[in-house]
Formats: sequence, C-alpha cells, structure tokens
Amino acid sequence: MTNSTSTRRETSPRLLIADDQPDVLEALRLLLKGEGYRVTTVASPTAVLQALQAQEFDLLLMDLNYTRDTTSGREGLDLLARIQAIDSTLPVVVMTAWASVELALESMHQGVGDFVQKPWENARLLDILRTQIERGKARRQARRLEEQKRRLEHHVAAATDLTLLLKRFAEHLQHELKSQAVAIFTRAPGHRAFWPAATMGLSEADNSGLKFELDDRFLGIFRGPIEVGGTDLPQGETSKLRKVGSRLIAPIRVENELIAFLSLGSKATGEEYSAEDLEFLTVAANQIAGRIKNLQWRGQNQEFEAARDVQQGLLPKQLPQIPGYDLSGMWQPARLVGGDYFDVFALSETHAVLCIADVVGKGMPAALLMSNVQAATRAIASRTSQPKELCAQVNQIVCNNTTADRFITFFYGLLDAAGRRLAYTNAGHNPPLLLRRDGSLVHLQNGGTALGIVPDWKYKQGEVGLTAGDRLVLFTDGVTEARNSEGEEFGETRLVELLTRHRHFDAAQLQKKIFDAIGDFSGRDFQDDATLIVMAVE
Repeated sequence: MTNSTSTRRETSPRLLIADDQPDVLEALRLLLKGEGYRVTTVASPTAVLQALQAQEFDLLLMDLNYTRDTTSGREGLDLLARIQAIDSTLPVVVMTAWASVELALESMHQGVGDFVQKPWENARLLDILRTQIERGKARRQARRLEEQKRRLEHHVAAATDLTLLLKRFAEHLQHELKSQAVAIFTRAPGHRAFWPAATMGLSEADNSGLKFELDDRFLGIFRGPIEVGGTDLPQGETSKLRKVGSRLIAPIRVENELIAFLSLGSKATGEEYSAEDLEFLTVAANQIAGRIKNLQWRGQNQEFEAARDVQQGLLPKQLPQIPGYDLSGMWQPARLVGGDYFDVFALSETHAVLCIADVVGKGMPAALLMSNVQAATRAIASRTSQPKELCAQVNQIVCNNTTADRFITFFYGLLDAAGRRLAYTNAGHNPPLLLRRDGSLVHLQNGGTALGIVPDWKYKQGEVGLTAGDRLVLFTDGVTEARNSEGEEFGETRLVELLTRHRHFDAAQLQKKIFDAIGDFSGRDFQDDATLIVMAVE
C-alpha cells in the first residue's frame, strides 16, 4: 500500500450503517466501499449506540424499523433522541420500507437530515449522503470554532494588562494550532514599526532587535492569514520572518487599522495548516482585537500619553540666552516615552549647565528613572560647581534607587561663559564632539564609568577652552546608531562630516541638518531614543 493510498483512506468519510437485514447491510457496504467510504455495519439500536460511543463518524445511515417493531418506525424514532444526546452534529439519513408522510416528518423533526425509502436508487442515495456529510462537516466546524472561542476567552479572561493578555493569547495559539513557535508583533499608535510583544517557542536571541516595518501597500491588503514567502509580502520582511522560522502571519485589526500581527512557525506534527486552522486563526485574531482595544487604546495608551506629556514638561521649553553662545536642543523618543534626557539651565549670569543622558532600556521604566536623575542633577547643581562631584553624588543616588541591570550614561558640562571655558565629566556617555574653527576635533571623554554601576566611583573631570567659531555637539547613541534598511549604522563618521561641512551654521540650523540627515538615512524610523544639543560659540 502506498503512502498516498493510506492517507486517502484515513481522510475519507467514515459511515455507520444500521439495519437488521444482513443482505441490506452487505449491499450498502459494497456500494459505499466502492465509492471510497470507510464503512462500519451494525444490526441493532444497541450496537448503534455502542459504535457512536467508541468513535466518531461522519454520517449515520439507519433503518427506522427493527425486528421488535417492523412497521411503525417507533424503535428507530426512539433511537434518534439517544443519538442526539451522544452527538448532536452527526448527520443522520433514515431508510425504511414502510414509509409514510407522517413518519418522514416526525423523523425530520427529530434532526434527521434526509429520508430514503427502500428499495433505494443508488445515485440518489449517494447524492444525499454527500450533501449530508458536507453539512455535517460545516456544523462540526462551527461547533469547534465556538468551543475554541470559549476556550480562548476563558484563557485570557483574567488578563488585566496588555502584556499578560498577549502572552496568554500566544500560549493559547501554540496549544490550539500545535505550532512550534508563536510571536505577536505590536506597534504603538502613530508608529510604523512592529516589535515583538509576546513570543512562545522563540529564544531571546531570536527576537532580540527584531522589528518589522510594513509599507502602506501591504498594510492595505493584509486582511487575512498569508503564507510567509507570498508575493505580497515585502522581500526584506520575508527574510526576517524566515530567520525566526515563521510559516504563516495573520493580521490583528482594530477599527480597520492594523495594530498587530501574528507569526506562526511550523506545526509540531509536521502537517500543513488546514483551512480550519486558518478560519480559527482569523476568528481568534478578531476576538482578541477587541480586548487589545480595551486595554491598549482606552487604558494604557492614555497613561502613556499622560506620561509623555509629563516627560516633555520636564525638558527645557526654552534654552537660556547666554551672550556669546547659541544653543539648541531636541529630543526624539523611539516610543511614547523614552529614556533619553537633556537639560540646559543657568546657575548665574556667567555660568550655565549642559547635560545629556541615556538610560539603558526604553519605555516607562527608563522614563521614570530618567526623571529621578533630572531632579537630582538640578538639586545638586545648585550646591556644587564641580562636575566630578556632581556625578559622584548622582551616581550614589542611582545606585541606591535602582537595580544592578539599570545604569545611565551621563555627561555633565559646566560652562564659564565669561571665561570661555567648559569643565565637564563624562560618565560613560558618547563623547561630545567639539569642532574647532580650524577644523580640528576634540572628543570630550574624561570622567569615568556610567552611573548606577559602582557606588563609590571617583570621577575625573576635563576642561576645554572655547573660541568663536567652535561648534559643540552632545548626542545620545540613538543618533549615531540609527540604521538604514540594510542594517548599516549612521555612525560617528557621518556625524563628523556633517558637523565639518556645516560648521558655519547656527545651532538651530546645524541641529536640523543633523536630524534631517539621520531621518533620510533611517527612513524616519528611530529605533532608539535620539537626543541632541548643539552649541555654537560666537
């Protein structure tokens, strides 16, 4: 027997035939076996019930009259109620040689799909069986979908936040569809990029830094599950999905907007995803979309927007006017809230502070830690004029108030405007670039380790003189590490070239030129928070 023959037999409909006449059973068995059906025959109502309890059938073809009652069909009608209790979706076709209109109507009223009188016509009987089997399949699929929906709702019902909801949803999909891996990618309102929000069966290395940006054309046609590698999916995104073993993706839409999508790996059984699997996937995605809407768009999103308003309120709305100096600053978070920070404020008529920092991590935790650093910096700056002392005190505060896996790169500069000097301490931050009027470049890197790592670190400080025509640029790594579609970083070399080429610009012009160049390079997608301070010495 070939494998294909074996597969066809395993998937062909299974029929149960019940009649108390051996010759009738044999004739039906031969007819139906010849049509490719798998046939089980029984001769009594008791045997019918035993067979149905032992396995599932695609259809029951049964006589209404048995030896105990050969003409009224009552024994068969009584049997129908017991069959319904075992399997309410089982298609039933009845046969009898003692047919009457009343008997046919009563049997149909009890759930019988169709009625055949003996002796039967083979062609008509086969047509009836095919029709009833298809209707039975549809009923069973509808019942399975309802059961799957109930199981999904039960599984995620207690999820009170978006993270837990998506995690439980991924778990449920992996279990129901027997997928080796499941990933759910979401995006915040107003952002184009999709990031992994919940994964099952993928390692941290698999989804680290994984990001997708789907173009408008694809977003418009992504309405249902599609196979990875299809012609409609952008080639670059196909490659990323294949790297994590994705075989199938499906959209999650809220009010016609794509807010997330699912990625499924191969089935653990080695089988292909069936039409029933795809139907469940579509139903499940629609079902979970409503929950996401409630949690993300009506609840958490409002909190993030409020947090962003607070964070923006903490940044300087207007930089101090310092005679002989032109200053400009800009903050571009990768998410609704970010872990970057900058500040410029005056200590006196002749002294001002320039500082910039970057928390390891993004989102709300980073924003909360950064607001703490900002408050501490402003409070301590009013009591000491030495950058190294300020960094030591802020470092102690960070070490006392955060875990070991959270640290902050930090640059603090103290400008002596009249003396045209800048004293500074660099605590593990990207060295600011000081471009001299003559074209020479100085990296401001003296200081020590990042804040939050070693509580008693003794910081050093550096000092540089300033002359008219100098340009100073302070930046976070979101500027130099912005990537293009090929994964190439913008890099410090490009930043220095821009600074050199446009060093005659004022601070605001130079800042805009740098951000425009980064935006063009990265496709306006900032993977990390990007912050910039530019100072032009006049």
